[in-house]
Amino acid sequence: MHRTRSIPLLLALACCGEASAQADRSPNAQWRRADTTLFDLVQNGYTIVAMTSAPARSPASPEDTYILQKTNSVYRCVETRAAESAATRSTPPLRCAELVKPYSD
Repeated sequence: MHRTRSIPLLLALACCGEASAQADRSPNAQWRRADTTLFDLVQNGYTIVAMTSAPARSPASPEDTYILQKTNSVYRCVETRAAESAATRSTPPLRCAELVKPYSD
């Protein structure tokens, strides 16, 4: 039952601010860029608790955002899907970021 109540909170976290998983470079950033993959997170026991689809900054490349959780740790991974007209171009890799305490170094 606890997991069900946390999903709306995680969706709010995913939807707030910029859609990109790239974290701010400022020390006040709430998301820190992670050098891990969605696959690695799932293999290490993280569960996908939410997924959203939204148009990206460019209408030609929509984004899917995955929220993963394991105990008190949360990650957000963003995948930019190639538009049909841009299918010949390679798509950027999935970008992941970890939720961190803001205002810390």
